[in-house]
Amino acid sequence: LARVNTQVRRHRYTEQLRMTVQATIEMAVTDALTGLYNRRYLETHLAHLVEHSVNRGKPLAVVTLDVDFFKSVNDNNGHDAGDRVLQELAGRIRASIRNVDMACRTGGEEFVVVLPATETATAEKIAERIRRSVASKPFNAGVNCLLNITISAGVASLTGIDDKVEDILKRADQALYRAKRD
Repeated sequence: LARVNTQVRRHRYTEQLRMTVQATIEMAVTDALTGLYNRRYLETHLAHLVEHSVNRGKPLAVVTLDVDFFKSVNDNNGHDAGDRVLQELAGRIRASIRNVDMACRTGGEEFVVVLPATETATAEKIAERIRRSVASKPFNAGVNCLLNITISAGVASLTGIDDKVEDILKRADQALYRAKRD
């Protein structure tokens, strides 16, 4: 009986340890507010996805997204409202992409979606689908607080075997800033 009790305790302790390790790993790669992957995960896995696409001769596209005038959301409605907007935005992004696509929150109100095996024209359609999903329905930012939110998007694709992760992200950011200006 003593041996069984010891084994049961040991098993429970091991399971608790396993769950703690799993939770720690998830916290290391996931944005706590939105549940999307974080910048660290993006930087680690995008290089692998680019290499995979180059080796297989497959396309890859990146969409950068930024909430327009997000500072005014926080300033006028408080940071809790801003957090709720970001959480709902993450849900709308998830609903607009495939399971194989990788959605990340890279900081503040900035997001990146990596689209493996996706041509530029298709990536542009996906970016537009996300943009329409955001603009089409007000965000619930709290009690009696519905906010109309818009986003700007930039799209860039893998251009060749010498293309680097930084180059793709830089082109996507440049496209995003052009969209914001326009």
